[in-house]
Amino acid sequence: MTRAINRTVAAVLLALALAIPVPGAAQRRDRTEMEALLLFLQSLGAQRAARLCERGVPGYRQRFDDVYTRWSAKHRSRVARGEALFREGASAKDQPYVDHAKIEQIENAIAELAQAPRDTSPLTLDERTRGVCEEVLTDLEAALRP
Repeated sequence: MTRAINRTVAAVLLALALAIPVPGAAQRRDRTEMEALLLFLQSLGAQRAARLCERGVPGYRQRFDDVYTRWSAKHRSRVARGEALFREGASAKDQPYVDHAKIEQIENAIAELAQAPRDTSPLTLDERTRGVCEEVLTDLEAALRP
C-alpha cells in the first residue's frame, strides 16, 4: 500500500507540475526546472499533510519539524527556484494551455500555509491516513540521504 501511495502522490505532483507553464525558451521544461517545481510542490504537500497529521498522531509535529527543517535547508535553492517557476507560470494565466483550477489550488495552499491553522482540535485518523503521515516523513528523510 505504501508504494501505491507513493505512486499516487508522485502522479498528483507530476500532474500539477505539467499543468503549470514553465517560462523559458519556447516553454521548454528541462529536467532541472521540473525537479525544482516538483520539490516546491512536495514542500507544499508535506506542510499541508503535517497540519492534518499533527492533529491525529501524537508527537508528529516535532518529528515533522525536525525532518522538514533539514530537508528544507538541503533543498532551499531548488524549492525557491520551483516557487519562482510556479509564480512565473501562474502569471501567464491568459495562455490557453494553463490549467487555471490547478494554479488556483496551489495558490490557495500557499495562502493557507501562510496563516495559522484554523482548526487544531484532535482527530482520529484511520490507518490509511496514519500511513500517509508516516510516508510523508519517510519521503523527506529519504531525500536527505546522500
